[in-house]
Amino acid sequence: MSKPIDLFKEIWHQAKREGTLKHRNAVCVSTVDADGYPNARFVDLKEAEDTGFVFCTHLGSGKAHDIARNPKAAITLWWEHVARQIRIKGLCEPLLPQEADAHWASRLRDAQIATVTFSQSCALDSLESLEGTYARAVAGFGEADIPRPDDWGGFRLRPEYIEFLEFKENRLHRRTAHAMVDGQWHQRFLQP
Repeated sequence: MSKPIDLFKEIWHQAKREGTLKHRNAVCVSTVDADGYPNARFVDLKEAEDTGFVFCTHLGSGKAHDIARNPKAAITLWWEHVARQIRIKGLCEPLLPQEADAHWASRLRDAQIATVTFSQSCALDSLESLEGTYARAVAGFGEADIPRPDDWGGFRLRPEYIEFLEFKENRLHRRTAHAMVDGQWHQRFLQP
């Protein structure tokens, strides 16, 4: 039996190759907030390796606070063009600084400027102030490199459960669940 991460990467590469969506790396990350409510939002999946699934964020964001309180999280994705849904559950751990540096360096300059200019998810005085603040930041940085701020990093979700659903028009979906038990992946099939 192949590892579920290998199957994930195969499907991910297919989705990126065949897809026409602009944000083909978008996945929904779900956490649990301080009041016990689920919190879901889309992020850019950076990596998928045996060590886990990597996404980056402002470390003062709601998702980062949720993960600090409760590292249990989930990733869900639906790629309609390849008729696949994938659900992943596991524990999050922070990226090492050198890993965060590498992901920061790969970001578009506009994204870097927006990150250092705004405090993600904090209240905004007005929509009108948004573009002016950003324009002033762009002018202020000029051509200088933008160093990764200390409050920007990421997380690796180490999977404990991965479920693949291959959508079928006749509703006889093929569902395969993989659960990590004692350091080994165990596979079972699920009814549609």
